[in-house]
Amino acid sequence: MAEGSASLGAWPAGRILVLSPTPTHPQDYGNRKRIFQVCKRFADEGARITYLHYPAEFEWRGAIPFGAERAMREAWHQYYTIAPTRHLHTQPVGHHHLIDEWWDDAIGQFVRWLFSVQSFDVFIVNYSWLSKAFEFAPQSTFKILDTHDKVSGRREMLASLGLDPEFFYTSEEQEAIALQRANLVWAIKKEERALFEHMTATPVLSVPHMDPGGALEAPAADPDGYLRVGIIGARNNVNRMNIANFLAAAEPVFLETFAPVRIVIAGSLCDLLGDLNSPFVELRGRVGQVEDFYRSVDCVAVPMRNSTGLKIKTGEALSLGKPLVSLAHAFEGYEAASPMHCLKDFDEMAHALADLAFAPRESLASLAEASCLSHAKTSALIAASYKDTDARARSRGRSIVLAVDSRAFVAGSVFNLSLTAMHEYLRYLANLTVLVVRGSAADVLGNPAAIDLLRRVVVADDIEGARKSRAALLAMGADVFGVENYLQVTQPKLLVADALHPALSKKMLPNAVVISRAEMIAHSQGNMAFRLPVSGCRNAAFVAVPRMSQEVATMAASTGAALLLARCFCRPPEIKIPRMGEGSGARVLAILGMQGAPAVIMAVAMARAWNMRPYLVYGLGDDTRAASDDAFASYRADEYVASILGGRIPVPFAAVDLSAGQSGLPLCREVLELLHVPLVAAATAALPPSFGLAESQYRIATERELWSAIRSFALDSDLALEGRFQRIWHAIDGDRDWQWIWRYSMRQFQTCEAEFA
Repeated sequence: MAEGSASLGAWPAGRILVLSPTPTHPQDYGNRKRIFQVCKRFADEGARITYLHYPAEFEWRGAIPFGAERAMREAWHQYYTIAPTRHLHTQPVGHHHLIDEWWDDAIGQFVRWLFSVQSFDVFIVNYSWLSKAFEFAPQSTFKILDTHDKVSGRREMLASLGLDPEFFYTSEEQEAIALQRANLVWAIKKEERALFEHMTATPVLSVPHMDPGGALEAPAADPDGYLRVGIIGARNNVNRMNIANFLAAAEPVFLETFAPVRIVIAGSLCDLLGDLNSPFVELRGRVGQVEDFYRSVDCVAVPMRNSTGLKIKTGEALSLGKPLVSLAHAFEGYEAASPMHCLKDFDEMAHALADLAFAPRESLASLAEASCLSHAKTSALIAASYKDTDARARSRGRSIVLAVDSRAFVAGSVFNLSLTAMHEYLRYLANLTVLVVRGSAADVLGNPAAIDLLRRVVVADDIEGARKSRAALLAMGADVFGVENYLQVTQPKLLVADALHPALSKKMLPNAVVISRAEMIAHSQGNMAFRLPVSGCRNAAFVAVPRMSQEVATMAASTGAALLLARCFCRPPEIKIPRMGEGSGARVLAILGMQGAPAVIMAVAMARAWNMRPYLVYGLGDDTRAASDDAFASYRADEYVASILGGRIPVPFAAVDLSAGQSGLPLCREVLELLHVPLVAAATAALPPSFGLAESQYRIATERELWSAIRSFALDSDLALEGRFQRIWHAIDGDRDWQWIWRYSMRQFQTCEAEFA
């Protein structure tokens, strides 16, 4: 990925899993080239490719070609080989193969494990007979079946030619099962697309194969005046039969016209042509570099009348700008640019080659230009299919972005505890990206284990040290992008904002569900002076806070967002902090409230009367320190949370919440509750939905109730207090509040999928 954010492709920080029975290296077969180009295209668009290879070729089942394996490990983000546990290429149990007849349970086990430790946006399975792998992927992953070929009707086609069936073949009913397992089917050419569309309701796109362009220079004319016609192919009976039938039609034409034509044949196909005896044929055998072969011939012929799939050798010749003479059948999937691309039979092809042999060399140049034009037109068609695929995957895929402060990577911080809980809760719902939008890149670099755990981390390129540390972050598995560009390209379905960035706006997220967690944002900012990124979003947006306050309510009203009472810790973590006792032996009472407030002053006096040691925790908007009093310490909310979790001050014995929800204090209270500190709250403090009808002992509304609560904290035993608050702590430790958000998000995802379908 280039340095600047402007280079973002369609899949920044995306994860794509590719399952294939053939390797990508070396690219000495058409299907290998095809799969390599597909993977490279997504990689060039910013995706990380995990290549899952189930070996089907003999050389990979007998021994691992370490050079090819090393090349694939270097080419892709991750590479795995699945050890086969059964024979392949077995004969069908009936008239046709069942679609899963060659399935190996080892594949399913490996895919299930891989999805349990990683998340993927897209899962591409090559070949229909491996389609069962989709059943082991979660619903949130977009599934693409790259068919390569139509496998139904293959047996009948070969039988009509007098050939025994080869490789895998099945019925239309069985092939339809494979197609229906995917969210999108890729046909190798438009003719097969039409056939697949009659077999399944799954969307089908035509995605031919075309190598990158790079026209070769025309070779010097043959000194003997021959037109050197190149044919290259793999060893199979269909190729052998087509060559034999072509030569049977061509030889009489060449003899009759005295055409100076030499048919130069290369590739493993030559292994089947040892008994060929023709004055017009030269067998080259296997070649090292296919480009060297093409350089040595004047033009290329593709004499294929009967076959399935795409003729990748056609695309190969077009990509190199070679003059091409082809039957119409062999050109299926490509955009023709010359009558020479669409010849009807072998006889017409023979006459065309004879005419070309007698024509001026300029005719070859004109035909080479037609090849370049065909290459450009076909490449444009492929690009359009990829663009359609990208749009479908993003529309159908489930994606959630968690926008966080970099301190979420500082172990033990409240940001870290919140992110861990949130990630654990939501990762089962959709593919999750942790987007660091505030703070310092040093925090992320300091916790590489967190990057591994979170699986997908993107660091905003405008936070402190991000650009300077780009290489180090990439090496650890984190990506660095501009936030605006990243959101514009990825368009997540759900954004949970625990920290703010200017790009978190309606402009960038017009269709997202946005949940702004105001209390986490306040702790990130260090104050309440911010605007929530929820105004004008298409879907309902929420300000999720653990306690109601006038500040938050006003903020929500100004944006039109719904206000939801939900705890910051949606699935509370287990926090273990040793309780440090006071040297005096006095029990410590934390008082949450506004400095100088009458209720706070009263609570301090009551605590001292019962020989407790009080201190004040005040909100983020109240920056004036308490009056000097050696016996009465005070802490600002964010400082207090950090000190408690860092073990710098003791966990209080009990707490009283006298706030009206001032920013910062709800999160303080939630941390104390998670630590199972006995706590009572003034009646003005709102409760989350999970509490229902609150325990009477939890709420205080009068001076007498406050006095009674503090007296109980001072005199009751630990066991007695634990018994009183056990039910409350049990409610706090649940996730009932966030179940509503889960259900709402699920409805949004399902609505999007229904609209897309």
